[in-house]
Amino acid sequence: MPWTTIALLGVLALWGLLGLMPWFFALIASRGRVALVGLPLTFAVAMGGGALVPALGGKDALGFAISLLVALLAGTIFVVALRQLHVMRKEPS
Repeated sequence: MPWTTIALLGVLALWGLLGLMPWFFALIASRGRVALVGLPLTFAVAMGGGALVPALGGKDALGFAISLLVALLAGTIFVVALRQLHVMRKEPS
């Protein structure tokens, strides 16, 4: 029982860290502007994206690999959307 919990927490952490990779690059590129606002949401979006694959039926090794890719893509899409929202808000109308 405790090993299952530890494994689940490890997988959730892996999904979250994969989702934080694009956030980290956005933090470097923007020199710290706006990226800190999206830190907890990016982590949550990546974990949700990764958890979506097993929920839809991908419970084997291929499903795990796809869930890692989906977590990375979900984090990337969220960071790009957050960055575009900041750019649109910053421009004078």
